[in-house]
Amino acid sequence: MDIRSSLKRKSIIALAIYLAVAVGLIGTINYLVVEPPTRAQLERNLELRTELISTQIKEPLNKSLGILQGIVSIGSTDESQQHQAYLLHQLFLLIDDITVSGGLWPVPYSIDESSAFKSLFFNRANDGQVDRVYSWDNPASGGYNKESWYTSVVNQPQGTVSWSPVYIDPFTHVQMITASSPYYSNGEFAGVATVDISLESLIEFVRLHAEEYDLGVILRDGYGDVVTEYNFQLAENIYISKNTFGDFNWSVDVVNAKRLVAEQVYDVVSKVEAVIVPFMLAFVMLGYFLINRFLISPVVVVARSVQESKEGGSIDLKYNSNDEIKYLIDSFNQKTVYLEEEKVKAQASTKAKSAFLATLSHEIRTPMNGVLGTAQILLKSDLMSEQRKHMKTLYESGEHMMTLLNEILDFSKVEQGHLELERAPFPLEAIIGSINSVYYTLCSEKGLQFKVYSEVPESRWYRCDKARLRQILFNLLNNAVKFTSRGYVEVSFKEEYRNGRNFLIIQVRDTGIGIDKSVQQKVFKPFEQAESSTTRRFGGTGLGLAIVKQLCDLMEGEIKLTSGVGIGSCFEVALQVDIGEAIFAEYKERKKLDYHGLKALIVEDNRTNSIILNTFMTNKGFSCECVENGELAVHEIRTGEYDLVLMDNHMPGMDGVEATAVIRGLSGEKSKVLILGCTADVFKDTWQSMLTAGANYIVSKPVDETELDDALLSHSEQLYQFKPHLLNSSHNSGEIELEEPLMMFFMAIENENLLYARESFVQIQRQLEAIQSPALEANLANIEHHLVAGNFPPQDELDVLTVQVKDYCN
Repeated sequence: MDIRSSLKRKSIIALAIYLAVAVGLIGTINYLVVEPPTRAQLERNLELRTELISTQIKEPLNKSLGILQGIVSIGSTDESQQHQAYLLHQLFLLIDDITVSGGLWPVPYSIDESSAFKSLFFNRANDGQVDRVYSWDNPASGGYNKESWYTSVVNQPQGTVSWSPVYIDPFTHVQMITASSPYYSNGEFAGVATVDISLESLIEFVRLHAEEYDLGVILRDGYGDVVTEYNFQLAENIYISKNTFGDFNWSVDVVNAKRLVAEQVYDVVSKVEAVIVPFMLAFVMLGYFLINRFLISPVVVVARSVQESKEGGSIDLKYNSNDEIKYLIDSFNQKTVYLEEEKVKAQASTKAKSAFLATLSHEIRTPMNGVLGTAQILLKSDLMSEQRKHMKTLYESGEHMMTLLNEILDFSKVEQGHLELERAPFPLEAIIGSINSVYYTLCSEKGLQFKVYSEVPESRWYRCDKARLRQILFNLLNNAVKFTSRGYVEVSFKEEYRNGRNFLIIQVRDTGIGIDKSVQQKVFKPFEQAESSTTRRFGGTGLGLAIVKQLCDLMEGEIKLTSGVGIGSCFEVALQVDIGEAIFAEYKERKKLDYHGLKALIVEDNRTNSIILNTFMTNKGFSCECVENGELAVHEIRTGEYDLVLMDNHMPGMDGVEATAVIRGLSGEKSKVLILGCTADVFKDTWQSMLTAGANYIVSKPVDETELDDALLSHSEQLYQFKPHLLNSSHNSGEIELEEPLMMFFMAIENENLLYARESFVQIQRQLEAIQSPALEANLANIEHHLVAGNFPPQDELDVLTVQVKDYCN
């Protein structure tokens, strides 16, 4: 391969992609970076224009209010009306703004008992002359005290100002507005002061300003009536600047009359792009040339030299430039020997660690198979109640020890990156039902309340690693139950949508001992607990939460802790999950198999394990032979007739993998014998080796009899392949067992398959017809009522059923 040509080709392709992406990014960035402030500035400019218009209108109106207050002050004096008239005349001579008239309107008969109306009303003409107008004093006109501008402020608090609607003056035909305010003399209402304001100059200002700046303006008074409108046209997506101003509550709306804000923004952004893009392209091309000349070409030469050198060899290349590439070559050559040495050490360490874990797993699981197997056998025998209690304690202690071992192995797998997650569909209700059935009883035994809350739809199926999800839940709940002596343990489920992905949110809360804030992060570290006394008080490896944290990271999630000493703890887990479609398995119902007449070969070098397996199989009806290694097993298969082989892995001489491969290589029907691998190794590669060699299924040690039964049941066709008549007689026997329909019933409930649940429940009722128990009959009737109604029974009724029928199951 021509490395130089390959790297250059890639660099050119990368350059082309970069240019295309860069141009697109520049456009995008312009609209994300340039467009918002540009739009904001243009909108702000329009807002400033609106404020300017508002100010130019508000100031003359406010000035008129100052004149009005001057008139109120004149009316409030005890001066004679003649003197007040003189003052008003002088005031209007000084006025040179939009106030064109005004005066005082005394309470009728307050000035002259013989004359009702004695107004002091002055008007300023266009030539600046001020005239007094008497027309309002004519009683024939109806009286000014009936006008709305008068009545609106009668007996109102001093300082009140009332604005009239905009009107057209009948004499000048100019738009006007009147402001009124009451005045008082010696604390008594004495009359009304008014000013009349011409809006002609304000309207002209709005028109000129709108023309100058290409604006559309509409001005409204406090009553919402349009005072003036100029070129105000609305369009789609147009930006409208609105402002309400003054105590008179006028409002003004302003738009761009010719060009929308969006169009202006587009022009600005386009101009920016037109300047930036050419310079950007030129600099990119110059940069590429320099990078290719001084970086890519030397790197290509170094890469070719490395490729041509032997594995682990140094770079034999003369490079004269005393730069980083020269330093890279020298450093590479210097460290090659060191790295080779460290590589050998690391490989040896890794192999030693893996060998240690494999040995640890095998060596502990082998004797534990004897302990747990013997306990299972003895628990099925006739024991006194005290003996059964001690034996159950022994079995539970052994299981706890296996839990601790599994935690260490799981942590090691995660740490080395060997843990692989599965993605298979399953219903969340199956998980909820599982934790309900397990922890409801555990909490009840400790006097704790256990509650499960779910906001997730009952029919929800997820696609992720169900086993690891269960492990996270069980680790958190085990801790909650372990560290809580009174109160409650709760678990809740809900869904959240974050950044385009679905997350399952799980909260586990308790009222336990709590965790001090200073050590809360410590609990997620391996082999550490909140206090040194925790292990002595409660036990454990200190790996539970560390494994939960690592599993959350692997499942693209997170875990948070909220806790207080003496208050309790709340662990919140967010896991990334995919929502899947429901998949309902087809259940093949079979009665319990009869293994009498079948022969099993037990290949096991450990005497205790051999005895345990022999006892298990003999109790099931098998006749058994035991051999100690693979060579003897192959000889037995060649010379004898066997229906089943239980094959250990680690044995002296020929191991289980080799023996399995040899058996599968035999000629004739004997090569098809059912082989169940039975190993204490829990590493995937060990299991895969046995399955690849030809094993049909792997049963892990310590052997769980239930798992062994399931394996035999699922491979029954191959188990009875040499004696099919025994399988038929087993199916047709008159003995009816309860375990099978009960298992099918719970599986149907877990998978939300109502049809199979009904069918299995009918079988359960038939098995229990002869049992005389009022409590059992009542519970069966309740469950049947739910099923007939098309509903799944509540979990508590199912738990009660499990307890009620346990004595009738083998």
